[in-house]
Amino acid sequence: MIPLKTNFLILFLLASIDLFAQDFYNHDNSFKFGEYLYNSNQYGLAVREFERCVFLKSDDRESFLYLFKIHRKSNSFDQAITCYKKYSGKLDFAKMDTAFGSEYFKLLIQNDKYQDAEYFLKENPLFKSDYNLRISTILMRKDWKEAAKFENEVNHQINKSLADITSQGLALRNKSPVLAGIFSAIIPGTGKAYAGRWKDGVISFLMTSSAAFVSVRGFNKNPKSFYPWAMGTLAVVYYSGNVYGSAQAALKYNKNKEDELVQKTRGFVLGDY
Repeated sequence: MIPLKTNFLILFLLASIDLFAQDFYNHDNSFKFGEYLYNSNQYGLAVREFERCVFLKSDDRESFLYLFKIHRKSNSFDQAITCYKKYSGKLDFAKMDTAFGSEYFKLLIQNDKYQDAEYFLKENPLFKSDYNLRISTILMRKDWKEAAKFENEVNHQINKSLADITSQGLALRNKSPVLAGIFSAIIPGTGKAYAGRWKDGVISFLMTSSAAFVSVRGFNKNPKSFYPWAMGTLAVVYYSGNVYGSAQAALKYNKNKEDELVQKTRGFVLGDY
């Protein structure tokens, strides 16, 4: 037979464990723990806590917002949209509040949906006066002149970082693909050097000129031999490829310079400006 004191001790421990468990897993404690996990970037564990919160309280806006943020930061597009639909009943982005709207905008930018992001800003009345986000969509479609025009229209009420990107975009000096091709047609490799690819230009010059030199030398020695004809053909291939490659190098140069500014704009939007 178990002593009476032991029975009381067992009952006390069981009651304490039960009370502790109930307290630990209630909504408020789960939310606080979820916030801690979120702030320490433990998103996988944080999801569990916030899902428990919305299970305990189905209209818990803050928990849904945290879940939306986690899915956005994890770049889980479909999960983020599903999360918002569970909260609001449908995806009516025109009625999103600023907190959800900002995260939704970032989600679109992360997934390169620039046109959708621009459309969202136009449709949601809460973001019509957010000039920084509006000019960012213009910058991400690389329309530097339009961005400068917009900046003037809003009396320069633009973040300095975005204003600088606009100025850098206007100052870009694109390389001409035609000119790059002409340069390489005259002197092989110079078109690639013009496009900023000096090493490729030197290699192209050496390969083309070497093949041409060996071909000419071979013809002088034995014009009936197959070898000079083969080297001559190779020289023509190198020459043609170099002209075409120089034009492509100029296009790539222009794209890379513009893409650098787009990435700067993305960094601004995706950061907590």
